Amino acid sequence: MTLRLLALLAVAVISAVFPTAAPAQDNVLNVGKYGQLATYDPHAGGLDSIWWTLNNFYESLVDLNDDITGLRPVLATAWQTSPDGKTWTFTLRSGVKFNDGTPFDAAAVKFSVERAQALKKAASLYAKPIARVETPKPTTVVFHLDKPNNAFLAGLRFLPIVSPTAVRTHDKGGDNAEGWLRDHTAGTGPYTLERWEPNIIHVAKKNPGYWRGWPAGRFTTLNLRHIYEPETQRLMIEKGEIDIAENVTKDTLPALKRNANLTVYEKAGTTLMVTFLNTQAAPTKDLRVRQALHHLWNQEAFNAITGNAANPGPLYAPLLGRDWKMENPYPYDPARAKQLLAEAGYPNGGFQLRYQSQKGDADKRAIFEIFQAELSKLNIGLELFDDTWPALVKRATDWGATRDAGTAVHMFGYFRPMFIPTPYDFLFSMYHSDAYPTKGGRNFTYYTNAEYDRLVNESMMSLDAPREQRQLRQAAELLWKDAAVVVNGRIVDKIVTRKNVKGFIYAGDRISYRYWDMSRER
Repeated sequence: MTLRLLALLAVAVISAVFPTAAPAQDNVLNVGKYGQLATYDPHAGGLDSIWWTLNNFYESLVDLNDDITGLRPVLATAWQTSPDGKTWTFTLRSGVKFNDGTPFDAAAVKFSVERAQALKKAASLYAKPIARVETPKPTTVVFHLDKPNNAFLAGLRFLPIVSPTAVRTHDKGGDNAEGWLRDHTAGTGPYTLERWEPNIIHVAKKNPGYWRGWPAGRFTTLNLRHIYEPETQRLMIEKGEIDIAENVTKDTLPALKRNANLTVYEKAGTTLMVTFLNTQAAPTKDLRVRQALHHLWNQEAFNAITGNAANPGPLYAPLLGRDWKMENPYPYDPARAKQLLAEAGYPNGGFQLRYQSQKGDADKRAIFEIFQAELSKLNIGLELFDDTWPALVKRATDWGATRDAGTAVHMFGYFRPMFIPTPYDFLFSMYHSDAYPTKGGRNFTYYTNAEYDRLVNESMMSLDAPREQRQLRQAAELLWKDAAVVVNGRIVDKIVTRKNVKGFIYAGDRISYRYWDMSRER
């Protein structure tokens, strides 16, 4: 059965389950999603929970500005720091309410910081530098840090504010309302979650008391629908059954661009595509095996298939200065890979690796197939684990607690946009030993290097900007040479909207959308 026929059948099934998706309604936005999350609680989930809910259900003190080069005020209107970098004072926006009607104020900020710290999940990474919070008045909050932290201000983007009243009301047996907030929302954002059927659909309605108001024409209902296959998303956007398709492939772009009813956004954003290599489980625990895998990565083939590009380092490179780039220490060289494997004791291959990939992600599937083809020439098998994102994270996190060789995933496909505009967003959150998945971070390689950690830690505290940049560049170079992660490239995002959807703001990746800014042209 062809992929196109399978996609047509999928469209028929989806349309039967959700017949209201077409025709498009003026105040209803239908979005084709392929990502998934485990909880809507922005403090109790992973980074994906914050990424999904930010700007739409919850808000933070600051957010990325429209050109994604810096920060803009949101729930804060102004801020200043002390000369020693250890005290930050924020003026808060007045007249803001949570979707339960209770007021946003300094006490709510303090409550959210302390809740994130207590839950010790992804949001706690951004609250960790805070030693104490003062609330001298409802519109002023003061953060006292135990030491300077150059990632602190940007990190507040990923520290959403929740309603203290909602948490206290729905606390069950001291669970900090984690159970209730899994499928409910209690933020200041423009939307409130009405219904969530995991792996099927999320329905959101407008928060009528949203502080920015509701100008005529804005979308008041969101249908965020899980459609994993790119071909199905393409067919549905063409038929008008969805308004935004976030997962389409390079080969479909010419036809989509010729369609007068569609707008195609094709942009090289901030998203890095990598393959984490497990540094704590054999055989990838051996540096020579990891180096060999790097030498088997065929960048040209990947770019030709996906339309993506090479990336000069293990992070969004402009964060280390426009003049900085790294030469790949391990260019495509199968002969060198074979030699390294022989040195590691595998002259004839003869072992099996496991690769973990997100369901519906065509780029990661291409990475798997390229590696599989190269490894098979060396008598090495590569097994695919394809699942939803929450399931993949759970498997990797559970493994970190057990370190069971029989369940180890050796290669983990991962794409990561710039969440906060600082190098620490990558160099700490993805590679530092304090950012293991078991600690709320995204160091799926379980990379551990005391010198690397020292460079990142010292630079984070430094008040000397040139020294900070030098140390971060050294850390990036050390990481890549340690071969903990194969840099598969920089994603060229491909997003398609119906022509009558206006106000789309590209946020540097294909997942993040500010739905309140959008409307339908009448």
